[in-house]
Amino acid sequence: MKRTRLLLIILALLPLCPAAITATRAGEEAGAQELFARANASYSRGDFDGAIRDYRRIVHRYGVSAALLYNLGNALAVSGDTGRAVLNYERALRLAPGDQDIRSNLYHVRRNDGLYLEDQPLYRRAAGLLQADQWALTCGICLVLLAISMLLPLLPGRIPRPVIRGIALVCLAGLTISLAAALYTYRDWNDGVVITDRARLLISPFTGAASSGSIRAGRLVRPGRTFGGFVLVTDETGRSGWLHASDIALITRPAR
Repeated sequence: MKRTRLLLIILALLPLCPAAITATRAGEEAGAQELFARANASYSRGDFDGAIRDYRRIVHRYGVSAALLYNLGNALAVSGDTGRAVLNYERALRLAPGDQDIRSNLYHVRRNDGLYLEDQPLYRRAAGLLQADQWALTCGICLVLLAISMLLPLLPGRIPRPVIRGIALVCLAGLTISLAAALYTYRDWNDGVVITDRARLLISPFTGAASSGSIRAGRLVRPGRTFGGFVLVTDETGRSGWLHASDIALITRPAR
């Protein structure tokens, strides 16, 4: 009897569940928007520490968006925390790779702090024009066009063979270039950012080990092996060494 009554109560409450979920989501959205507006107001009046606190509360409570990470990066940059500013700009670009405002601010922050490499090789600059997923999309489009060009001789009407051959060669060249760029850019997908000022590159993964030099906050590094709380990294200038894990943060690691 008790089980029957419990089942009836559950069945009676089921229709209320979607409404409850909708109300919860609406409440969360309203709370996030309120915090976001308060953080933006703090930023506008120069209270950058207050803005950073509220932006981070949104991250921890509600998750991330490109706009949120971008604003957080701006507040961190103005407050002088270059490492975490670069980190949040890079994370924002993962969500909105085509956003020119994010790219522009990231460029200026890195350039002003001596982190931008002016003498990058042409292939690296070309690969940096798009993100890995955008290059992959371009690769897919070129592949489809190449397949269509192979079917052109079967269509009714006379299309000169030189034209078909030219289209196929252009598609093949685009496919080759975009595939190479996607693979090259994908290597940077899980890069890390140095977030500690005056971090030291160590020659071995031990506290007190000799240092091969310092590395600036905001510098991009590619993580490798780990040992005892240390990570072997290679920075974008080609230098290698061990950093303590607390000195870097992975771009693709959840911001929470």
